[in-house]
Formats: sequence, C-alpha cells, structure tokens
Amino acid sequence: MMNYLIEPNISTIIENNEKIINETIQQIYQLFEQLRQSLINFGNNNKILSPEHVLNDLNQIFCRLVNRKFYNPLDVVNMFEIILKNYLDLIDTNQFIDIIAHRYACKNNIVFSSFFESLTQEDTLDAIRKMSFKIRQQKYYRILDQISSSKRINSFLNNELTISSNNDNIIRIVNNFCELILIIVLRILNGLNMKLLDIELRKYQNILFIPLITFIDKYFVSNQCSQNNILIKEILEFLRITSDQTLTIPIFINANYPQICLHWLSLSYLNAYEYAYTLRIIYNIARHDEGIMILNKCQCHNILMQFNTDILDRHIDFIIDRKWYEDLQLIYFMLIILIVDSNKLVIESTNWFITYRLSPAIFDGILSRTYRYQKFHISELIIILMRLCINDNYIHCISHKKYSTFPEYVFNVLNFLLYCVEIERFDYSVLSLDVLTVIALANILWSISFHDQYKNILIENIQIINKLIVFESSNIIEKILPNIYISRYMSSLKRAIDGIWQNLYPLSSTNVEIKSLTTIKSFCSLMISYSHIDIDFCRQLYDIFSILPELSISVDFINSKYLWQEIAQTIEQSDLVLFLISNNFFNSKSCRQELIYVTETLKKPFISIFINADYQVTGWLKNRISESKHIHFEEKDFINNCNELLLLIKQSVSMNITSIKNTSDIKQWNEKEVKQWFNNNNLMSELHDFYQFQNGYELLLYTQAILAFSWTKEYERIKIRFEEKFKQQQQCLSPHEFSKFINALKHLKNKNLSSI
Repeated sequence: MMNYLIEPNISTIIENNEKIINETIQQIYQLFEQLRQSLINFGNNNKILSPEHVLNDLNQIFCRLVNRKFYNPLDVVNMFEIILKNYLDLIDTNQFIDIIAHRYACKNNIVFSSFFESLTQEDTLDAIRKMSFKIRQQKYYRILDQISSSKRINSFLNNELTISSNNDNIIRIVNNFCELILIIVLRILNGLNMKLLDIELRKYQNILFIPLITFIDKYFVSNQCSQNNILIKEILEFLRITSDQTLTIPIFINANYPQICLHWLSLSYLNAYEYAYTLRIIYNIARHDEGIMILNKCQCHNILMQFNTDILDRHIDFIIDRKWYEDLQLIYFMLIILIVDSNKLVIESTNWFITYRLSPAIFDGILSRTYRYQKFHISELIIILMRLCINDNYIHCISHKKYSTFPEYVFNVLNFLLYCVEIERFDYSVLSLDVLTVIALANILWSISFHDQYKNILIENIQIINKLIVFESSNIIEKILPNIYISRYMSSLKRAIDGIWQNLYPLSSTNVEIKSLTTIKSFCSLMISYSHIDIDFCRQLYDIFSILPELSISVDFINSKYLWQEIAQTIEQSDLVLFLISNNFFNSKSCRQELIYVTETLKKPFISIFINADYQVTGWLKNRISESKHIHFEEKDFINNCNELLLLIKQSVSMNITSIKNTSDIKQWNEKEVKQWFNNNNLMSELHDFYQFQNGYELLLYTQAILAFSWTKEYERIKIRFEEKFKQQQQCLSPHEFSKFINALKHLKNKNLSSI
C-alpha cells in the first residue's frame, strides 16, 4: 500500500497557532490571578492554590515559549508585556516579600529564568528589530511606563529598598529579582532601537533617568574595584543608545549627567567597558550645543587631558588590549574636537588623529553595510571632519595627504550617499542619518570653496553639486529635518549650496544702485552681520539702536532673512554694515561670505565691532578688516560704547543721529514700550494681546516667575487658553513661537532682572 504525503492546510495551521497563543495568554492571566489569591489566602490547606503549584504551572508555560513549533518570536515579544506587567504588580505587593521571597525564592528564580531564556533567543531579538516603527514606538513607551511606575523598582534604583523584617537575606533576594527584571527590560528596550525625541522622553527624566544615573554613581563610589556587573553594563548601554540620539540630550543635561560622568573619568578603578561607556555618553552630550556649553563650564578639556595621561595611557586593561585603547582614543579625540575651538587644537596631534584614526574610520564606515564604524554612524565622523574644516590649516593638511585629493574624496562620498538616499527614499528612519551626512559634506565643500586652489576641482564636479541642488528641493528634506538635530556649527543645506555657488560663480555687480554718502542724509539703513552664537550681544545692540528714529536696522532674527539671496539683497540696500567680530564670527562660513561680499564685491563701507576687547584677529579675517573703522566694546560701559559707535556711524554716513539714552531701566517702560519690545523681538502680536502687560515692571515679574521653572509647563498651561481666545482667527501657539518668547525673556533677564 502506497503512502501519500498530504500537504498541510496553511490556514488551518495558522488558526491552530492563534488558538494556542490565545489560550496561553489566557492561562498566564489566570495563573497570575491565582498567584495573587494564593498569596492573599496563604496559610489555608488548599493545595491547588498554593504559590508553589502556581509557580510550577507558570514555569511550564515559560519553558514552552522557546518551542517555535507553537510560538513564533513575535508572539513571545507580545507576551512579554503581559508577563512584565503582572510581575511588576506582584513585586510591589507586601505578600511578595512576606511569602515568595521568604519561602519560594528558588522556585521563583527558576520561573523567571525560564521567562528570561525565552526572551533572549536570537530570533526573538531579531523579531524585535523587524517590527514596524509604529509598533516599536508604542511598545517602547508602554514598557517605559511600566518600569518607571513600579514602586519597588524605583526604590531599588534609589537604593531605598526597605523590608519590614529587616532581613539581609530577604533584601538580597528582592534586590536580585529587581535586578533581573531591569536587565531583561533594558535588553528589550535597547533591542527596540527607537528614534527618540526630547519632548517624548521628558516625563521620564525624574522618574527614570535620574534614578538610573544615581544608581550607577552610588555603585561606582561604593565599589572601589573593577567588577563585571551585568546590570550596570545594561544601564550604561541603555544610556548610550538613548544619548546617541542628540535630541534627547536636554534630558541628560537637566539630570546632571555631564557633571556626574566627568567625575567618573577621574575614578582610577573602573574597568575598560565602564570607561568606554562613560566617555561615549560624554561624547554624545558634546554633540549638542547646550552640552558643549555645560561641559566647558565643567572644565571638560582639563579632565579629559588628565584622563588621557592617568588612565588611558596607564590602565592595565588598555595596556593588555590595544583594541580597547584605540577605540577609546578615537572617542577621546572626537570629543576634544567638539568641545575645543579648532584654532586652539594642537596641530601635530590633530594631524596624526586625522591620518591614522579619523580617515580610516570614515573609509571603513562607508564600506560597511550599515554605514557605521564600530558604533559610530559615518555622519558623526563626517561632522568631526566638518568641525576641523572650520580651520583653513586642516583643509590644506588633509588635501596634501597621499591617499586622496581632499575635495575629490568629499565628492566621492557625497555622490555615493546621494545615490543611497535616492534608493532608500521611502525609509525615513534609515534616511535621517544619511541626510545629516549629506548636509555635513555640503558644509565641508563650502569651507573648501573659499580657497582658489580647490575651485577648479569643485567646478569639475559641478554635476554632483547639481544633484545636491535637486536633492535639497525634494520633499524628503522637509520630512526628515524635524527629526534630526542640527548643531549651530552646521549651516542648512540650502545655505551651504548657495555659499558654494557664490564662491564658485560670485556676483560681479549689484543690481541696486549704491547711494552716495557724500550728501547729508536724514535716514540711514544698517545691517548687522554676526555669528548666531553671539546672538545675545547682537540683541542687546539692536535693542538700543532700534529705538533711534533715524536708523533702520536689518538683522535676521527680525526680518527672518536667512537665505543668501535675501542676505545679499539686504547688504546691497544697506548704507552701512556692522560686523560683530569675535572668534565665533571668524569660524562662521556665513559671516565670512558676508564680509567678502561687502569688502571685495560691493566695496561697501562697514564698521568692525569687537565684542571681546581682547580678541586678536588672524587668518582670512586679518587682512580684510585691518584698516577698517572699528571699536572695541567693554562690558562695563555698554551705553558709552554704543555712543562711541554712533559717532563712527555718523562719520560713515554723514548724517545727524539722536544720541543714545540709557533705557536699561525696564521697570519704567510704559505699555507702548512693552509692545515695542514684542515687535523688536519679532514675537507674535497675539502673545502681547494675550498677556496684556501694562508696564515693564509686570513684564519683569513674569520673567522672573516663568524662568524659575521649565517653560514647557507654562506652554502647556496657556496653550489651550490662548487658542480659545483667538479661536475666530484660527491662531495656534506653536512650541517654536513660545520658545522664541522664552528666549527673548532670557535676554531681558540677563539685561535687567537684577533691578526687580
């Protein structure tokens, strides 16, 4: 008799598997409920409801979860949330301490080990990575909510775990169980690999991020020897992954991570991976502009140099394993370049780093399928290169290396990435870092384009620049930009392209007739050119000069003109240009282009205002302003400095201008002057109408109150009321508009808050 092999019915198999999964989920719910009841009624003689019996049944289920015949990896991941919630609810009860920890600790550990094994299978972790973005996002925040809401976990992280019996053995058992839960939760969260935003994570700052850093800090301080603690490693990995997404860095700053992590670098007894994670977290903080400011205030450069001398060059782990040493050396140099001005770097060691660390890392990263070198995406490496190219000396240094002509090298990488962006057009989660890399490369090309010896190479590759123009005009940029962090050291893609084009094909003349300055005028138009890092000084200057009726002042935070064509037109229409000279101005490609356009193309009159009295002009800037009218501002007497500047303006434009009066006493402002302040700072008129400040004193009192707390709370408080008031006008209050208002208030505080 012949045996026939019958193909199974696929739909029947799927239906049976779904039935098994649903039954398993139902059993898990029932068993945890039975466990709760058995703990509540512990002491009766009902063997069916004994905790040991229920734990045995749970263990059998968890052991079956590794069987792929019945449960696929995605099913296991979905069950994880159910099991986690029930376990967290369980350990928060007193019965867990009184009964499970006292009597069934070994059995409970066996059960949880089975659960742990089912989740740490490689295919389970693969299933997590393959989930859609939306599902991963929802799962990520549900798990965060669960773990951060557990009182027992929170007590554990804050080292405040107390047991009524005060039994050291029981405390150790509960500690171990909390530790196991955190290890598995952190591995799942790390595997989800989410794109995170500051605004979404902010609510976890006090309930999770501060307890995590506090837990590690106490561990490092109390355990003055190197240990291989799995939980510490998982927490550090979670913090590295989270801080790797630069938009989250304000949370780390608010939770004092920069100060604490810098302290860890001074500890001599940590092991290699603890130093590596610490250095990487500090590096991630330095990728954010606010992070750089905080780190420099904390003497980060000095601490890093001490770490390099005392630990990196001498620690036994780095002496034995040179790979560890080279990895940390790369992070060390990248961090130094982010926090130290490129003009102050040690040339010899920086050139060595470029040749033997940075360039090979970029090459290897480009050849990698994920565009990564170690855990660095090539965008990070290219941004380091971009920061170096602020200094002309490093451009020439890199160009003379034997491996490639630098501009051609940049074009090759850019062309390759533009191709990658094109074929991955619809995967925005993958594209964001590639887009960031493209913007950084465009900024490097802009830096190169200032030098005559490289212009022919750029013109020979004009087709790649044209590709860049096409890419910039596509809708992909608009969709990607809100989800990536752009440092103030990096200009927009549009601005970089315009800058390259202006340097390669400069405007030879202006369409606007330059007015004669030999006749007496009654009205004068000024433009202020400045680095955005110096915006506080610029606002202070604008506040004083904008009230003079004879002056019309153009500055980008008022006229919102940031594109080169708009800037060039503003320069052309101005009678006089004021350059706010500083090291930040020197490092800015935009400022460099504006100054060249004024001095070489239009040959327009200008005044150099040194905002730091001790700043010494060097490099490209020195020859262009050495013979210009200039003034050095002293901090102590700003008004007198402004009057001296006013004399220079009068001489330059041959006209009479009203003298400057001291308007620093904001308390004396009337309602009209308060409204003028809103207008001067380009704030929504509706905001003025909403608050209805009657005088400067009311405005200052509000400033003092609002800046004492996070501005997001005030935004959430008034947003609904604001939109209700302006409902007919359909006027909304965006976070961006309110943030502008807050920044203007901060400037007001720095100017006059002490007088309240």
